[in-house]
Amino acid sequence: MIKTWANRPSQRFYEEGKTSKFQGIDVDAADDLLASLDAAESLKDLSPLKSVGLHKLSGNRAGQWAMTVNGPWRICFRFKDGDAYKIEIVDYHKG
Repeated sequence: MIKTWANRPSQRFYEEGKTSKFQGIDVDAADDLLASLDAAESLKDLSPLKSVGLHKLSGNRAGQWAMTVNGPWRICFRFKDGDAYKIEIVDYHKG
């Protein structure tokens, strides 16, 4: 279950469909991934879904996981005890 958000734009996207901060994102894919994340009780619930591109992050994002939305867009989050924390929609490749 989604517990916390890393930032307000990501939360507004999920709750209100506000997309102005996420130019070029596949809205339907992002909605589906966030719904899957909210329903997941473990990372194993997400990993069989090859299309999500679930992967562990390193460097300054160590401890986070990411799912690929489209192009540069990812949903990054921390997962603990069946819940997702600090969810963020981001182009984390931007410098």
